[in-house]
Amino acid sequence: PTASVKRPLPPGDEDLRELRSFQGGADVWLRDRAAPAAAERNLTAPLTAGAWDVRDLDVSFDGGRLLFSMRAPLVEGADESEQPTWNIYEYDLGSDTLRRVIASDLVAEEGHDVAPHYLPDGRIVFSSTRQRQSKAVLIDEGKPQFAALDEDRNEWAFVLHVMNPDGSGIRQLSCNQSHDLDPSVLPDGRTVFTRRDGTSRSA
Repeated sequence: PTASVKRPLPPGDEDLRELRSFQGGADVWLRDRAAPAAAERNLTAPLTAGAWDVRDLDVSFDGGRLLFSMRAPLVEGADESEQPTWNIYEYDLGSDTLRRVIASDLVAEEGHDVAPHYLPDGRIVFSSTRQRQSKAVLIDEGKPQFAALDEDRNEWAFVLHVMNPDGSGIRQLSCNQSHDLDPSVLPDGRTVFTRRDGTSRSA
């Protein structure tokens, strides 16, 4: 089978380089085999009803599960702090079930979580604005917690985090004012990722 994200073309009035951007109408589709005539079905429609945004599709090492980020539609007139965040979801092909990896609404909404990737030991590495360890250091120094912004001071910095398959044990891995994105695993076990340098406008 092959899996993909289908979405309408963006309207062109939003900067898609903004990682928190929302373009509704995306869903995850599964095709029975890699052939144009193969049957396909929408895996996320029961939850999204065609109104959510989806990105960053990944597949487990055994091919039995799909991992991706989804964001519910924005609430008109609500402040940024009251808007839905990007959350990580997993679809199990064997049981035909869709679940949010972090079950708790409170914990799930602590930050935007994108670009998830399975690690060989079952954990999930992802990029997030949570910045848990950075905020803990501020508390230790007697300073108020705050999330670091990117170099453009335009949005919170997305840095690498890791968590257990059930969404527990969230831990920050990288710390900087650039976005750390699209983590993957090298054959020797190291994690490779893209760092978007806002100062030089390069990745």
